[in-house]
Amino acid sequence: MSERPNRYMLYSASEKKRFSCTVECSACREEARVTYLELAALMFPVHLHVLPLKYHNSWFRCPSCGERTWMRIHPGR
Repeated sequence: MSERPNRYMLYSASEKKRFSCTVECSACREEARVTYLELAALMFPVHLHVLPLKYHNSWFRCPSCGERTWMRIHPGR
């Protein structure tokens, strides 16, 4: 059996974990899966939510690029 991963493993989506959500960054356009506890830590000490905005309506630190920017939270993904 070969040691290299097959293409299905390389291109498959990551498995959904319990008590987690996906956040999307407006600056780096990356999506990251974080637990709700990690999400609370990213929002600490300052965060902002503007509900009338259509897409990126939360302002907190991005787990991918580390900058404070507008984020979009996908709770069901």
